[in-house]
Amino acid sequence: MRPAKVHFTEIVNDNMVAMNLCLECAEEKGIDVNKAGSYGLGDLVAGLIDDTVDSEAERISKVRCPSCGYEYSDFKKIGRLGCPDCYDAFEAQLVQVLRHVHGSTQHAGKKAAQVGERAALRERMNVLREELSEAIRTEDYERAAAIRDEIRGLEAQVEDDA
Repeated sequence: MRPAKVHFTEIVNDNMVAMNLCLECAEEKGIDVNKAGSYGLGDLVAGLIDDTVDSEAERISKVRCPSCGYEYSDFKKIGRLGCPDCYDAFEAQLVQVLRHVHGSTQHAGKKAAQVGERAALRERMNVLREELSEAIRTEDYERAAAIRDEIRGLEAQVEDDA
């Protein structure tokens, strides 16, 4: 048995297939072992960035962060920004990268279930408070009382969950 020297991963029909192969087996499968090697996050991001840039002028642009002096080309090489102000300095390029990688520039990830539920309750209470103010302003006191009771119920629910 020969030791695995090539670690190859590919996506086939939305399933990840990982193979750990010796050099001979890798060559038999058609994997170019001369190009096989370790690629870091910077290489991955740089490849994605190159795919998202529309024109040669953007590719060679020397946009520089005014705070840290980091250039966009540095980000392309390393895959990391130099400081928080780099997000503003490279906004146009980063938006393109995010759209390419995630398909959107808005976060659509998951929240922790309990935290998400509490946040939803608080958001609902804020909406109800606005409705309560409007009901009081229009002197719809019956509606205001119903909204007040609903707010109290939600407040009790949030306290119980804490």
